[in-house]
Amino acid sequence: MPPLFLSVKRPYASSGSVTHLVALVALVCHSMFIGGETTPPDPTTNTDIPMSNANSIQSLTAALEELQSNVTQSFQTLNDAIAQLHNQQKVSGAHSDELAPFHAWLQVELTPFFGAKSAKLIVDKLNRSRAIGDFRYFIPVYKVVEGDIEKRQLMKTVSAVYRYKFGGFRSTEKYALRSEIKYATACPHCGSLAQSLVNRLISEGLWK
Repeated sequence: MPPLFLSVKRPYASSGSVTHLVALVALVCHSMFIGGETTPPDPTTNTDIPMSNANSIQSLTAALEELQSNVTQSFQTLNDAIAQLHNQQKVSGAHSDELAPFHAWLQVELTPFFGAKSAKLIVDKLNRSRAIGDFRYFIPVYKVVEGDIEKRQLMKTVSAVYRYKFGGFRSTEKYALRSEIKYATACPHCGSLAQSLVNRLISEGLWK
């Protein structure tokens, strides 16, 4: 029987897909030749491929075409996701550069109350929470002032002002955050810091 050649496009696939493909080809070949060794064809005999073998070839070809289609779609989806991530990183990076002056100012304001190291940590975590859109990421920072009620209240005020500035004033949190901040400005312990933060909001046209 003459060698069997299949013309199939070779997609870029994972090692798992290739292994599966090789096993499938081997299975078809085994089913075609089992029961005896292959010998040169006798010109006087019928060399037509049995129907079962033809069906196996058709099934293999269909499986290969489906595999190629799936792999192509998977890589296209992956490429689209990577491109979207790159675009988000560019936007986020540019936005972070614009926020650098505010974050530097905020760190200076917090340093007298929390110390330089903790002030930087607070600002970094707030910035990260803003970037990922989830301020629950900031919750563990409260451990820095664990046991100090006054500093904990200060930190809550800072968080409220930060959330108000970066979207809270446009959402359903607006009134709750505003009320919390106004109460903090009257607090004998955190009033000075709260008022400084509110003054910043006023200068930016975010507090009316």
